[in-house]
Amino acid sequence: MPHFITDEIYSQLLNELREAARAGDWRCAIAEVLGGVDVMPEVCRGDFEADA
Repeated sequence: MPHFITDEIYSQLLNELREAARAGDWRCAIAEVLGGVDVMPEVCRGDFEADA
């Protein structure tokens, strides 16, 4: 099931991803944008479970 976000947030996310893709270190920039919307790689799961 998809996760739905408002059109405004979606547009903002697309703009931030576009800017991140243009960055010199685009990989880090995109990771920061995705982290801002709580999208993380599986390897980070343990960091959050330890805090719970």
